[in-house]
Amino acid sequence: MDVEFSAGTGAGGQSAETGVKRAPGAKLLRARDWHAAGRLDEAEREYEAVLAQTPHDAQAIHLYGVLRYQKGSFEEAQSLLRRAMQLAPSARMHSDLGAMLADHGRANEALEHFDAALRLDETDVQTLVRQGNTLLGLKQYARALTSFDRALAVSPLVLDALCNRGSALRALGRHREALDTYDRALVVDPRSFESWFNRGLVLRELEQSAPALESFDRAIAIRPGNAAMHSARGQALLELGRETEALAAFNEAIAIDPAFVEAVYNSAVVLERLGRNEEAMARCDRVLSIDPRHARALACRGNTLLHLKRYDAAIASYDQALTIDPKSAEVLCNKGTALRYLKRFDDSLANYDAALALNEAFAQAWMNRGSVLQNLHRYDEARVSFDRAMQLRPDHATTWFNRGNLDYEMGDHDGALSAYDRAIAIDPEYAEAHFARASLYLAQGDFERGWPEYEWRLKDATLARHYRAFTRPLWRGDEPLAGKTILLHAEQGFGDTLQFCRFAHDVAALGARVVLEVPPALHELMTSLDVPAQVIMRGDPLPPFDYHCPLLSLPFALRVDPLRMAARTPYLHADPQRVEAWSQVLGERRRLRIGIAWSGNPEHRNDHNRSLSLQALSALFDVDAEWISLQKGVREDDEAWLDRVPLKRFDDDFADFADTAALMASLDLVIAVDTSVAHLAGALGREVWILLSNPPEWRWMRGREDTPWYPGARLFVQPAPGDWTRVIEAVKQALGRLNA
Repeated sequence: MDVEFSAGTGAGGQSAETGVKRAPGAKLLRARDWHAAGRLDEAEREYEAVLAQTPHDAQAIHLYGVLRYQKGSFEEAQSLLRRAMQLAPSARMHSDLGAMLADHGRANEALEHFDAALRLDETDVQTLVRQGNTLLGLKQYARALTSFDRALAVSPLVLDALCNRGSALRALGRHREALDTYDRALVVDPRSFESWFNRGLVLRELEQSAPALESFDRAIAIRPGNAAMHSARGQALLELGRETEALAAFNEAIAIDPAFVEAVYNSAVVLERLGRNEEAMARCDRVLSIDPRHARALACRGNTLLHLKRYDAAIASYDQALTIDPKSAEVLCNKGTALRYLKRFDDSLANYDAALALNEAFAQAWMNRGSVLQNLHRYDEARVSFDRAMQLRPDHATTWFNRGNLDYEMGDHDGALSAYDRAIAIDPEYAEAHFARASLYLAQGDFERGWPEYEWRLKDATLARHYRAFTRPLWRGDEPLAGKTILLHAEQGFGDTLQFCRFAHDVAALGARVVLEVPPALHELMTSLDVPAQVIMRGDPLPPFDYHCPLLSLPFALRVDPLRMAARTPYLHADPQRVEAWSQVLGERRRLRIGIAWSGNPEHRNDHNRSLSLQALSALFDVDAEWISLQKGVREDDEAWLDRVPLKRFDDDFADFADTAALMASLDLVIAVDTSVAHLAGALGREVWILLSNPPEWRWMRGREDTPWYPGARLFVQPAPGDWTRVIEAVKQALGRLNA
């Protein structure tokens, strides 16, 4: 507690017994001097000596009480001050007792004593400031502001009154006035770190993160060891998109105060944004070890689990957060996203609706809701949700991108192109939007614009999962290759590699020595490619090379127009020895022999649209044929149906794609959804019927029953999105004609 001494004699100089006024003795003067100098032990001895001689000296009792409080004896201190007030009450006594009570959480009693002090002296600045501070603690901001204004009317340059007035104004949402007040405080004391710090907080709330950062830097330069200021600096840096610097600031705060929960939590948020999810989760766990009911840490932990694709665990963490804070629209929204990834679309929609019930202006929830409705093929409702999101955030690129995807799925190519264009205008580096626009061009047969735009996938790690940058230059078709070595490397899934490996022939025809790097499961099969190429497995040492090119960039580099290209199939071949071995396994062919694959990689971004359940296919097995499963792995939901259908399984016997290719040599027909099995059959020149969602991927184009990629392929496309029933009926009828 600050100790202030009044000049000359005071009310404490009156004796209760005699009423005779006398000047303070030498001991009391010496005690006050030592007290003011912070020499508390010497002052204590002198006060005790004074009180031994004059036990009813109110001033000595008052000051001795203040000293005992400063030494940690609250009960004794308040008793002494109450005794002094009985002898000779003064404004200072009431004010000091009020300050003690406020420090010990007895705010209402404290305010009574401040009122008593101000009745005795209505211009006492210290009491007014103390009263204002206590009202701030009680969140009675308007009353606090009145107290500070009264203090400043008496003394306009009181730093505490100015600084805390700013806090009251900030709490009342009067940010511009608060900023002006802090600036006035800094005129009084340019080294007031509290004023610089609070000024930064106001600027952050005004969304002026750059000047806020400058204020925090000034505060830290004056008082470098304050964890709260380093943490606030980190938040400003985070708002400026400077995540790495923000993390360093939060780590500095944690180093100063390892138990500073908000700094640990904020560091977890930054680590999540940086994609360092395991570290982020560890920080969340650290927060929860200090505060098990920290709802935001539980929510952040859920976000890291979501990024790690541990969706059930993410939902459990979100549920814990919602138990503590059931009205968090953000957590409900993120839980909806986790449920969507689990394909629990109805539950997902319910969570987005719950989030919007709490915050109707939550644009992200409207956008995500639209995406789920699109998954459910409820397109008109999805459009309404996307439109609402765009009204709330008209310049948000992702919303336009999602709206474009909806238009594309609904067959509105002009609307989709317009939406993609708008997303790219907002964010010119939006790789996914460029990729989507490329897919639209390619689906329309506009290869001149499509292939260059398709190169944007290389800027997105999700779109080009296995793409690697090399020190040698990327070949884009302009440099002569005669006498040069070029590395052609797989960058996406098995199907893409099987489809685009054909262009190694065109590269070799330019005089290049071709090195083809493929996933291990494709290595043996790729050695059959009709190209003089060195085929190596991904992960093996690479030979020296002059250029490199990912396989899916070859159509761009070679300026390919699929509608005019010569269809060279087959360009892959089954190993004769393996063919013979599989022929022995299958035995004599007595009826139509059909291989079938109904689902692909569940991690594929479009798997929920392109894959089928075995149950959905069950009507096909009414056709009299020998049915052979070409699935490498069967999903759990399909296992129960395997005993109900006449399907021979060999998935445990497939060592690699060379085995699948050899098995196909003994088949009359392959039926497959849009997976690597379909591409393998096409590359081998086998007759293949490909079952496609609506809209199909760009490579199958729109409105076609055939494809220039594989002359032996026939396309069966859903007549409407999600309608597999009529696809199966069409296939069944075609099989009937084939059998006849």
